[in-house]
Amino acid sequence: MGVDPALSGAVRRRQYITNAVPALVLSMVLFYSWLFGWLGNAELVFLSLKMTAIPLSGMVWFYWLQRSGRPPHYWKACLICQVTVLAGILGGQGTQIGGHYYFLLFFLTTPLVVPTTDRPGMIVVCSICVSWFCLFELHGWPSSAAVQALWPAAIKLLYLGVLLSGSVVLFIALLAGEYFSETLERRIHQMASTDELTGLANRRVFYQTLAQWQAVGGTAQRPFCVALLDIDHFKNINDTYGHEAGDQVLRRLSVLLRQGVAEGDLVCRIGGEEFGILLADRTLEQASAVCEALRQSIAATPIRAGGSQLQVTVSLGLGQCNEPDFLVGIDRALYAAKHAGRNTVHLHRGSVAEPDQAQV
Repeated sequence: MGVDPALSGAVRRRQYITNAVPALVLSMVLFYSWLFGWLGNAELVFLSLKMTAIPLSGMVWFYWLQRSGRPPHYWKACLICQVTVLAGILGGQGTQIGGHYYFLLFFLTTPLVVPTTDRPGMIVVCSICVSWFCLFELHGWPSSAAVQALWPAAIKLLYLGVLLSGSVVLFIALLAGEYFSETLERRIHQMASTDELTGLANRRVFYQTLAQWQAVGGTAQRPFCVALLDIDHFKNINDTYGHEAGDQVLRRLSVLLRQGVAEGDLVCRIGGEEFGILLADRTLEQASAVCEALRQSIAATPIRAGGSQLQVTVSLGLGQCNEPDFLVGIDRALYAAKHAGRNTVHLHRGSVAEPDQAQV
């Protein structure tokens, strides 16, 4: 509906409600068309159907504004509401069935649409709404002969319909605005925590999760390990086959990594061709077996990219969370694996980086 996800929650909710106003007004008018038809009053049905032109025009107007990159402002939404109600009152409904009470509804919903920081706008909109209501309450507008011909019970029914439908519209606006805001919050969180290319968690999530795992328990109670993985000769792949082929390799490798770890583990892309893996509830020996299986699986799986079947290998540095600067040691183990010929796993034990004994 043209809502900018970069805006704050309150502003997004307000913009959403503003954009949704023409649809809500159209629903209200159609409801009355059905109600008048149920009462058998063709003249009022025809009047209501003519009124649908106002919210429909508003929807087209708002759509054009959104396509032009200019989200509708609150005064446009208020204008559509008030013009629709005025058309109904002046066109024949009059004030006998209480249509002017909608101006009180607009007054109550003003804080939902008008920014609270815009005091002049808030005062103008509220004043207009209250003024219209007071005007019609003190000086009622006569209804058409079709309305005056209705039975008193039908008049009461229409009066009740005005009050109930106004309450329903307000409830829907509040409920939909809150739901839409929560949906956007989840979307923004996903955008902020997910690597767009691979769909993996990103660098931020890697370090946040690492800090959380370190905080919940010591290594003796709940050991976990961290692996840093780098694609061997990735620059050559980009230079030879193009960056699109490199992206295909990254996406396919991400799938292999997700398939090769347990459900409680976390695979992240932390930059370029480098990945981080958090291996939960494992000692260094157990994590080493997982990393070796990953290395072998990747080396044995041709990846189709750039119109060719590429044989991709990876180097890994692995260590257990047991000292403050263990990530530095794991990073050194990764570089030791690359300098040792690549396609290998090196372990960080204390201050020493050594090859995985399973490969020896």
